[in-house]
Amino acid sequence: MQRIFLTGLSGSGKSTIGEEVARLLGWDFIDTDELIAKRTGLPVGQALLEYGEQRFRELESEILVSASGPERVVIASGEGAVIAEANRTFMREQGLVVYLSVTIETAWQRIQEHLREHGAAALHPLVAGAHGQQRLQDLYAARKQWYEQAEEHIDTNENSPTIIARQVVACALANGYLSSATSTREVVTMHLGMLTSRAVIEWGGLYSLPQTLQSLEFSQRVFIVTDTEVGHLYGGPAQALLEYAGFGTHIFTVPAGEASKSFLYFQQILDWLVEHKAEHKEPIVALGGGVVGDLAGFVAACYHRGVPLIQVPTSLLAQVDSAIGGKTGINHPQGKNLIGAYHQPGLIMVDPAFLLTLPERVYCEGWAEIVKYGMVLDIDLFELLAANASSTCVRAATLLPAIIARCVRLKMGVVQLDEHDSGLRNILNYGHTFGHALEALSGYESWLHGEAVSIGMEVAARIAVTRGLLSQEDALRQHKLLLALDLPVHCPGVDIEAALAAMQRDKKVRAGRMRWVLPTRIGHGEVFDDIPESLVRDALVGVCSAQ
Repeated sequence: MQRIFLTGLSGSGKSTIGEEVARLLGWDFIDTDELIAKRTGLPVGQALLEYGEQRFRELESEILVSASGPERVVIASGEGAVIAEANRTFMREQGLVVYLSVTIETAWQRIQEHLREHGAAALHPLVAGAHGQQRLQDLYAARKQWYEQAEEHIDTNENSPTIIARQVVACALANGYLSSATSTREVVTMHLGMLTSRAVIEWGGLYSLPQTLQSLEFSQRVFIVTDTEVGHLYGGPAQALLEYAGFGTHIFTVPAGEASKSFLYFQQILDWLVEHKAEHKEPIVALGGGVVGDLAGFVAACYHRGVPLIQVPTSLLAQVDSAIGGKTGINHPQGKNLIGAYHQPGLIMVDPAFLLTLPERVYCEGWAEIVKYGMVLDIDLFELLAANASSTCVRAATLLPAIIARCVRLKMGVVQLDEHDSGLRNILNYGHTFGHALEALSGYESWLHGEAVSIGMEVAARIAVTRGLLSQEDALRQHKLLLALDLPVHCPGVDIEAALAAMQRDKKVRAGRMRWVLPTRIGHGEVFDDIPESLVRDALVGVCSAQ
């Protein structure tokens, strides 16, 4: 059942938050107070006075039931809907009930702000008059026990409606309310000697994570590593989901951002594992984007000389690229990923529904890695992206899970042939030679990884055109696709000499020579180590100049 009911006092933000939840999910939004006003022709407060509370509550129940007819709907219930046991039972049976809690002081402040904006007619009669705040307190005291029967509780006092809406979506995902009969589950398996790595791609698949872990016979105690942004949304719901299924969980949270891929947090996580006496067969779960996946993966590679690793990637970039293939590591101040190890995850749980809660910029950066696959490996993927560039940036697009699954298959296919990056796998570094240098030059703060890779692909395409490897037409098609996907292709003001020096420190340098992955046509790339510095410099001038 794909319905979400929001309950709470006046001033808890049910309508504002509900509209944002519906927008994120692509669902309908219904405010039962608005339906009551429409049916009676009166503002909801006046309707309560005119009809009397008994008839008004009957009407409120009728409206609640009628609003719940369709699925894929977010419903903001009236503050008194929880009074009737029948309503509470109905909401529990028909969807996820989320209680938006708020202090009386905050609720009263919001009510007064609403009153100033919309006039006296907007004030609920039950809290009108000189002692309105006390009446609100009394209403809360009487209804608190009913509000708290909701399956999920979210505090609305501190965070913005946008953040709270993402928390609601996270709860819905962890409770299985984003899965549907049309959801498909695809399993991609990679065999590397005695090791098997599985990727499960499924919309709403987070809900089935406990069953998947049990079916693969993972230990019943797991150690979750996440970051502050992902953990704020998914840490609690993921822990509750696993613990309900009988797993023991511990969670460690690092600050969000590339700077956490450091010796400092590597050491802190090791200390945490030792403190909890983590054992050799107990897995580390990387719950987050590329930073968390790389850092937690490197810890898993080193602790007890290797413990099981489970990747639960929450960003598009991690789902299509960084969580797959076993590359783990941390950064050095002079270069990205200079310290690391290969350590394959036993399971990669890829749930595209995580992307519903990503900030727009973080979501869009992931498309750079997808364009990379199209440019050097899969012309059909490139053409699919070019034909759907406007729709692929819609998080809930039906095309998205299929694109992600295709990228997983491409990456696993390459890794299975060349796990340790000694040949074919080098091709996956397209755009990364300059991209990694750009990230290091900015202290891993100004550019997201996918943004840097996008600019790096622009540099590489310019080199390929000048070298006579790639047609100007194909380079222009890449340029236009990156722009259509809201990705950058220039980085004005970057010091070109510093960039050249940073690229010389790249881990792909051999015998002092930079190695470049360059496309020779859309869908095919090769590795070159004989590119003159003058040619590289010219390409950098093109992307580093002001636009």
